[in-house]
Amino acid sequence: MPRPGSAQRIVIVGGGVAGLEVASTLGRRWRGHRGAPSITLVDRGSAHVWKPMLHTIAAGTRDIAQQQTAYLAQAREAGFAYRPGELAGLDRGAREIRLAAQHASDGRLLVPASTLGYDVLVLATGSQANDFGTPGVAEHCWRIDSRREADAFNRELRIRLLQCLTQDVPLHVAIVGGGATGVELAAELVQLVESAIAYGVAGTAERITITLVEAGPRLLAGFPEDISSATRERLESIGIRVLTGAQVSAAVIPPRVS
Repeated sequence: MPRPGSAQRIVIVGGGVAGLEVASTLGRRWRGHRGAPSITLVDRGSAHVWKPMLHTIAAGTRDIAQQQTAYLAQAREAGFAYRPGELAGLDRGAREIRLAAQHASDGRLLVPASTLGYDVLVLATGSQANDFGTPGVAEHCWRIDSRREADAFNRELRIRLLQCLTQDVPLHVAIVGGGATGVELAAELVQLVESAIAYGVAGTAERITITLVEAGPRLLAGFPEDISSATRERLESIGIRVLTGAQVSAAVIPPRVS
């Protein structure tokens, strides 16, 4: 229940599709009403990126500025408040959440640790890829469940590409999961290679291999079988190696170029 004599505090943690929609809908519904609740959206990022587009950010084939909605801009338009922060704890008795401090890449403090009280709490922190407890995956593999992870993968990819092109070493990219995201990421990486070739980088195609691994019998298991078959044929026609019925047993550290 709200505190006596004060407006109800609605806090939404997570600025994905669900969290942003809840904050925007409530903000518009209560804007200008007497006794309206305060509505606060908490997210560690500064902008929302539609999750199905993360593979384009990971591959670096799209301008991220065209794929995002700034929380501050959306908050002003829809009538809610945005607070940068990452959930670090929850005290149900005190009805407050604890937000971790946020730091720049060089260690400088950006946002101090803090607490935020609530009367109604919505947890919309989203989902993550399931590694099924496969040894080494959590330690050595890249994920693209968030913008931050997509950016990190893209930075590593660019480093590996530069090493591949300047030190004449091969680059092997393995994508595990033959669902929509895995299929789309594989295709976007091919587009990235083709862009390099178009700009005159010779020998790129011969040094870069992309493999798509799926444990099930076919790609895009949620789609009709003819679509799965056509997708596989198309991917293989553009140079992607497709492995189905192949389950990853472990991930190990690959040799690094010094």
